Amino acid sequence: MEVDGERERELGGSSPSPGEEEEELCWRRPPPRHHPKYTEMMALDIADSTQVYTAFLVFLDLLEARNWKDVTYKGSEELQLVYLQGYPGGQEEIEVVVPMPVHMTLSHERIRKIMESICDQSRKEFTLAIVDSDSTVVYYQLTNGFVVPDPPDNVEEIDSRQCRKRQKKFRR
Repeated sequence: MEVDGERERELGGSSPSPGEEEEELCWRRPPPRHHPKYTEMMALDIADSTQVYTAFLVFLDLLEARNWKDVTYKGSEELQLVYLQGYPGGQEEIEVVVPMPVHMTLSHERIRKIMESICDQSRKEFTLAIVDSDSTVVYYQLTNGFVVPDPPDNVEEIDSRQCRKRQKKFRR
């Protein structure tokens, strides 16, 4: 099934431009039809089969390469996407992962809708998994607002390094 352009714009995505059509063809390789999880994901009411295939690739990556536990998938008819939930190795808090193919664009509005629909109200964050046509997956952590970074391990060492950099800059 294919989403028409007007419906896709409503959902916050965009169809590929003529230059990107060739890249999208790479996604049309034969899917793993006989894998039980892929078959179950295809049964969800998601119009874009590329998004379902992307979710399946991320599902396998989380389980096999990243050692996540209890990974489950859920479909959102409203957002027309498949998202994953699971426990990263050694953690006790569940995390949400939203898989997207690399050629799909996201707007701030779409990200906000995803956050409001699928994230826990007390913890508005999710991981965006961007999948390239060669099955490379890149993960980005998205949060609602700013997150203060962890402090450096050794403050004295960093302060002295910065001081030396400033001294070198003024000596020139």
